[in-house]
Amino acid sequence: MKNVMIAFLLLSSAANSQQLHWVTDIDKALREAAVANKEVLLFFTVSEQCENCEKLDKNIFGSEAFQAFAKENYIPVRIDFSQKPTEELTDRMIEKNLLIIEKYNKDGFFPLVVVLDKNAKVLGKTGVYKEETPAQFVSLLRKF
Repeated sequence: MKNVMIAFLLLSSAANSQQLHWVTDIDKALREAAVANKEVLLFFTVSEQCENCEKLDKNIFGSEAFQAFAKENYIPVRIDFSQKPTEELTDRMIEKNLLIIEKYNKDGFFPLVVVLDKNAKVLGKTGVYKEETPAQFVSLLRKF
């Protein structure tokens, strides 16, 4: 029985370690991107009120295909405009996010994905999630 539990815990931790780690601080992401020679992927969302945001998050960002691609190419940043601050999303971060939206999402579209180079230059944007498959979405990102 102990061996079964140990195997289960190892598999669980291996699965969790495969999950993409989203950061909430764009400055930190840009520093990491410069060091790792990657791009920054900004995901603008209103997680508690946006059905398309949830679908994009679940169907694309939750997929193995996207996660494998993103780990190789991006430092992912989630900019969440939910109303309720959390430990990760403090009042200070909400204020900072408002400045980020002015710069990268002036029209206030949600969801919106913006890809930046390590110098914060916009390489490309995607608009409304249109039920693309993970492979189609990755293909779109590759064009940036």
